[in-house]
Amino acid sequence: MPIKKILSLVLILVMMVGLNIVNFNAETTKDYAAYAAKLDETAYNGNDLGATYTKKATTFKVWSPTASEVKVRLYKYGSEKENKDGFFKEQDMTFDKSNGVWSCTLTGDLKNIYYTYVVTNDGKAEEVVDIYAKAVGANGKRGMIVDLTSTNPTDWDKDTHKTVKNQTDAVIWEVQVKDFSYAENSGVSKENRGKFLAFTEDGTVVDGVSGNNATCISYLKKLGVNYVQINPMYDFGSVDETGKDDQFNWGYDPVNYNVPEGSFSSNPYDGNVRINECKQMIKALHDAGIGVIMDVVYNHTYTGEDSYFNRTVPNYYYRMNSDGTFSDGSACGNDTASEHKMFRKFMIDSITYWASEYHIDGFRFDLMGLHDCDTMNQIRYALDEINPQILMYGEAWDLKTACDDGTVLATQANMDKLDNRIGAFDDTVRDAIKGNTFDATDKGFLASGKKTGNIKIGLSGECVNGWASAPTQSVVYSSCHDNYTLYDKLVSSLYPDEKDFRKRHANLVEMTKLNAATIFTAQGMTFFLAGEEFCRSKDGDENSFKSSATLNMIDWESVNNYSDVVEYYKGMIQIHKKFNAFRDPTTTTAKNLDFFENDTKGLVAFAVDGLEDDNFKKVAVLLNGNPDKSVKVDLSKIKNYSDDFVIIANDETAGLRNLGTVSGTVEVPQSSAMILVDKDSFDKNCHSTEGAVVVDYVDNKTGEKVSTEIVKGQVGDSYSITPSDSVRRKYKIIDKESTTGKFTSENKHCKFTVEAYTGEYSTVTIKFIDSSTDKAIAPSKVLKNQVGQQYFTDEIPSIKGYVLDTDALPENGAGLFAVGDKVVTYKFTKEKTKKCQVNVIYMDSDGNIMDIKKLEGKQDKKYKTKAKEYENLTLTSTPKNASGVYTKAEQTVIYNYQLNDNSKKALVTTIALVGLGLLAGAGITLKVRSSRKKKRIKGIEIQK
Repeated sequence: MPIKKILSLVLILVMMVGLNIVNFNAETTKDYAAYAAKLDETAYNGNDLGATYTKKATTFKVWSPTASEVKVRLYKYGSEKENKDGFFKEQDMTFDKSNGVWSCTLTGDLKNIYYTYVVTNDGKAEEVVDIYAKAVGANGKRGMIVDLTSTNPTDWDKDTHKTVKNQTDAVIWEVQVKDFSYAENSGVSKENRGKFLAFTEDGTVVDGVSGNNATCISYLKKLGVNYVQINPMYDFGSVDETGKDDQFNWGYDPVNYNVPEGSFSSNPYDGNVRINECKQMIKALHDAGIGVIMDVVYNHTYTGEDSYFNRTVPNYYYRMNSDGTFSDGSACGNDTASEHKMFRKFMIDSITYWASEYHIDGFRFDLMGLHDCDTMNQIRYALDEINPQILMYGEAWDLKTACDDGTVLATQANMDKLDNRIGAFDDTVRDAIKGNTFDATDKGFLASGKKTGNIKIGLSGECVNGWASAPTQSVVYSSCHDNYTLYDKLVSSLYPDEKDFRKRHANLVEMTKLNAATIFTAQGMTFFLAGEEFCRSKDGDENSFKSSATLNMIDWESVNNYSDVVEYYKGMIQIHKKFNAFRDPTTTTAKNLDFFENDTKGLVAFAVDGLEDDNFKKVAVLLNGNPDKSVKVDLSKIKNYSDDFVIIANDETAGLRNLGTVSGTVEVPQSSAMILVDKDSFDKNCHSTEGAVVVDYVDNKTGEKVSTEIVKGQVGDSYSITPSDSVRRKYKIIDKESTTGKFTSENKHCKFTVEAYTGEYSTVTIKFIDSSTDKAIAPSKVLKNQVGQQYFTDEIPSIKGYVLDTDALPENGAGLFAVGDKVVTYKFTKEKTKKCQVNVIYMDSDGNIMDIKKLEGKQDKKYKTKAKEYENLTLTSTPKNASGVYTKAEQTVIYNYQLNDNSKKALVTTIALVGLGLLAGAGITLKVRSSRKKKRIKGIEIQK
């Protein structure tokens, strides 16, 4: 008889007589499935595994039916790095043979005490962290007994899930915590860059310079996405939480599943801090109207043999090959066994814990195809008990794994066995859009006009000739954290010899806009990588999972460089949300897409009928993938053809504006989309009076566009376009065309010819200090620009307990960037009055103070300031805090004025960067400066 059958019989006999399984050596058996099945017979159904805390006592429970002994150990510290002698107590635990659980209760208030288990299997005692631990110390080496209520941020009890009605309503922006804010130009405070708390900083702008484009959460609120998918934020093993801040890893290597990652917190040593700050992040996103999707990785662990799971119950939580090695379908060293009852239970318990305790609004399952369908469906049903609108989707790739016989895996081929509200990434449309993901040079629809058949499958949400049962199962996308960014893929396929992946190519910008039109008009859930909308690059790194933080981080300056693409994505989001048929959760729309003009190479044209009570009766989508020619489309081929259509998206802009009326035949430019709405329903349901100016910046030597911006205003209003600060930092303005006019419904055009600046740059550091100690009391602001450019102090912060010393204002509060760095210092004194006060400072571009006023009023009452007129001076822009309410902390309003010069026209307006609605600076460099002496104000008028 084969040895594995003998061992199986031995195991069965041991179980039948009710003996402890400790005598069965899992290391010697070859029938791991039978071994796991017998352990499943002692599966525990309770919901109290781990450490259950009260002020009077803490109860510990761990499932380990194979162990001969288990003890709990207590420590004062979370790691040996803090104190090697932190151990102070050890307690034996009691075994319950009926359910395989070891338990003990220790009396007293053990809040914030750290603990481990010592588990003895096959005569070997090993110290492990509780796999159900909800808090840990540095690097997750010890669990922590936690009072979760004490970790809640202010108003956490008022925080609720942010969800959408149907899964297809989701517009998902994928980001990694460190990527989000690690760049200095994120405008986030230095201490919060790359941390959970970066998400709590509202009002951030590029480089921290007032008037620049919004970044981070302020940017997201204006972009229009309704979900952020955050890459692994649980405790992972590839980063030393106590090490340098420049470490980086995506984090797909879980250690402690139920605990936030410590390297994203301000203090990894205190187990409470990471929990509190993670909750603050989630609440900040919720306050912004954005749901949080957690990227979860239950398919493998950081290590296999040495993992806490395996040292607690050897070889049970994993799929094992017959030779005793770990199955490795994940290509990460091991595969977990979701078909085993206690790992299935662990997944369900963990997911519902995050959904309940952290208010998580959705879950993205890494390598979902390694999990079984039963487990995924049970997770869906468990989440329904909390909130049925919590999202679920994942990677349903078909991977080779040593699962137990009869296991049905959650792959694309088995989507019909999953609940319709469990989605999967659509790699068919992904590769059709951009080309084979794993072949850098392969061209997809965007670059060649090919693969139109698979584009159509993706547009129908995989519901026609695909694998999805409903659009709710299809996640439509072209790029994510894996592989090349979309822009890098396009560079690789069309410019294989290009060294500068971040260079703006006009044709690739066109293709990126065409990509947006494709994914936002497809049936299913819409997903895109953070920064795809501003042509994000990782310098051609195809797999940046452990590359540098600086390579992976979002370069927020790209929002300036590609603001026209940002605007296009924003407009497509508006269209997507307006037309219900694009978000139909049923197969009604998917199965009735009217594809026409099927004989034109490189063209995908289809019409969509609106749902009942929809905002539009009919929409036509024309996608031209030809990279070198326009195509003509006969609209009369549309079923139930309407005589007149309104253009709401073209090769330049997208949104809910009337870009022109067409009928009969239309021409779609190369590498672009055109979206049309029947005129009657557009006129009834869209009432935009916005116009736009497309502002192109063209290099005077190469003739290439280096940047494009969109300026918006009300139709009929006059405009006067001036170069944006972001462009003027890099280029000299050589010439300009069509900078003035009136907004119309059709796009107007403006052009600046520029020359790359090759001169010196310098910085101006603006400091805020205590006048008595000379110590900083607020973060400094660092401005950088070309030598000779203008700078202003745009804002002075309110600092609790301090008031601005208006008698000691700096003489260089405004001026020119000069060779050598400048320091501008604002001094504050300790607050001596409880009155609510607003300082109003009027300053010219030389730093002269023309006037100062002080307003006083009652807290929460409104205040209002106004500009003054001065000879030869022009106000640059109205301060954003020109009006507001009085607060306990003193506030300061600064009116900055540009000195007029006869050789240069004064700039009167600033531009509003598209889609973000933010002022982007004003003024052209004045080479001739006033020789006036500095004027200082001594008397101050106080108004009450």
